[in-house]
Amino acid sequence: MSIGAILGANLRFLIYRKLEKIQLKKDLIILLINIFSSFLLGLFFSILPDISFATDYYQFGLFFSIGFIGSLSTFSTFIYDLFELFTQSKFNRSFNIFIISLTMGMAGLVFGLLLGKQ
Repeated sequence: MSIGAILGANLRFLIYRKLEKIQLKKDLIILLINIFSSFLLGLFFSILPDISFATDYYQFGLFFSIGFIGSLSTFSTFIYDLFELFTQSKFNRSFNIFIISLTMGMAGLVFGLLLGKQ
């Protein structure tokens, strides 16, 4: 799992820097990375039963889902940013970011599941 975590965290860093160069706001970058991670998780779980070697290896599922995708997503940053907004009494903004992130993350997951089933 730790190799997956290293790969996921490095990919997140590269994506973050690329999106930062086109001057996207931090909130939007985190949202996009988390939606992409949710999509990959849905896609992975939908195609996992079709990968013959993966069904025999529980460790592969852990490597990719928890290690790679867990490190690729920025859940801790998302929570910290919500906390910061909340402590600054920016309740509307924190609530909007929370709802949008949750909704779009679920949509990304479902889209990945549906795409993998085709």
